[in-house]
Amino acid sequence: MEGVRRSVQDTVPDVDKRTYDAVMGLVLRTTTRGHRVLHRVSGGRLGRRFPGGQRVVWITTLGRKSGTWRKSPLLSIREGDGADAPFVVTGSNAGQAKVPGWVFNARANPEGYVEIDGEHFRATFTEAVDADRDALYERLTSMWSAYATYEDHAGRYIPVFRVVVGDPVAASELPDRD
Repeated sequence: MEGVRRSVQDTVPDVDKRTYDAVMGLVLRTTTRGHRVLHRVSGGRLGRRFPGGQRVVWITTLGRKSGTWRKSPLLSIREGDGADAPFVVTGSNAGQAKVPGWVFNARANPEGYVEIDGEHFRATFTEAVDADRDALYERLTSMWSAYATYEDHAGRYIPVFRVVVGDPVAASELPDRD
């Protein structure tokens, strides 16, 4: 992984953390808003893949403070080849210093929902730790090379979660969410 990190890092100009967070925060908010609009107007048919082909899953977590359900689009990989293999997502927040809110929500309330290719399921969010987390993060980096620089830019530990898919849920049965 170190070789991957160096080669990608060499192409990224050095910027201070405040500037990086401001720019990436704007980029991430704009991208996420656009993705939400595209998802909403297409009824979830568009935006299932990120440019480059990476799968997008929409996780819905219960706010630990607000008690409000929050829906977040995240890049993901499958941990294995089987249909029951968990999805893997990360709280990289595009390399910003701030940990995304969904991470705190998943830690406090690991039961939620996931939307995959327009289908909804109950889900359990389980945080990977230690060598397990590192191996999964390396796999994520092989899928989206920018992950290699995110940890350095963020200056923090970037959490990785398994999304274990459960029973299907009709869209009409999902909780109201933000």
